[in-house]
Amino acid sequence: MNHAIIRRLVAAAGLLLSTAACQTVIDLDLQDAAPRLTMEGQLTDDGQPATVRLIRSVAYTAASSFPAVSGAFITLRDNAGGLDTLRETAAAGQYRGRTLRGQVGRQYTLRIEVEGRTYAATAALLPAVPLTGLQVRPSGFGDELELLPEYQDPAGTPNYYVFRLYRNGRLTQGIFVQSDQLTDGQPNSVPLNVQGPSPAEDALLPGDSVRVEMQHIDAGVYEYFRTLNMLLQVGLASASPANPTSNFSGGALGYFSAHAQQQRRVQIPR
Repeated sequence: MNHAIIRRLVAAAGLLLSTAACQTVIDLDLQDAAPRLTMEGQLTDDGQPATVRLIRSVAYTAASSFPAVSGAFITLRDNAGGLDTLRETAAAGQYRGRTLRGQVGRQYTLRIEVEGRTYAATAALLPAVPLTGLQVRPSGFGDELELLPEYQDPAGTPNYYVFRLYRNGRLTQGIFVQSDQLTDGQPNSVPLNVQGPSPAEDALLPGDSVRVEMQHIDAGVYEYFRTLNMLLQVGLASASPANPTSNFSGGALGYFSAHAQQQRRVQIPR
């Protein structure tokens, strides 16, 4: 596979791991591609303001670090008339709001103006789905272990979830997405298998301290993570992979998520 495409995947993947959150981006060019703006926006129900990170992907022949993008004008609006302007922090390319907080039931629009172009994304902050338990059990593959988040899916509406797994305080590289397309209103029975895009060093071991964060996301954010996860698992074997499906207009790479979250911890017995 073309090295520029691999570098794009690493750029988007770099976002996912950067903010205790995210990862990955690709480009179809068969030569070293021009740098692409990559963005990640987050707003949760935890009482903290919104955050945005902007970086630029680089060609395979360039340095391995991804340059931060400064000087953006970023606003966040909700459908109740709220408005916040995100300011760049002391860390280049990282922006933070001041006044607007995430409230369940509201819809938020993030608008980013940078380098003469405008990008916008909208996300709904849906009610939290209680994460009532977290099981550790054999996966059925040798000595490997898997995690089963325990929650009751709300019946009658489409629901989508992203899970982030922290092993001994470090965010692992796996991207875990679930939907209730076939399990509407049922208790969850789908484990988080620490396989796929996760490297061997992320395998669960006796004595590990594990934290799982469960995010209840809307359909647009789910589609981004679903396509990203698919590309990480099989895209590198494809002759012509595509970019993950962003919820930003304007041709940017990345996503904006407004979500409620729950978390659980478990200690794996020795």
